[in-house]
Amino acid sequence: MNTYVYNHRSQFLVNTIHAMHLKLDQFMYNLVHCSPYEIIIYIWIHKLYDKQKTSEEAVQLIYKARNLFLLGKCGAEAE
Repeated sequence: MNTYVYNHRSQFLVNTIHAMHLKLDQFMYNLVHCSPYEIIIYIWIHKLYDKQKTSEEAVQLIYKARNLFLLGKCGAEAE
């Protein structure tokens, strides 16, 4: 992986996290300490980058996926 691709991927990550109104330092701290929420978001961001989505598209898809994921968990607990 060359430097340009690495920097572009990192910039996509930062732009997406900021667009989600998350604090970058807190997000990275929680990611390093294996917080499940941040790990899932991090994986989703990288998958969307690989699919060549824009940061705006990524945020919209993550919000939709997050809602489905959370509703699925809440719905499973209610039964």
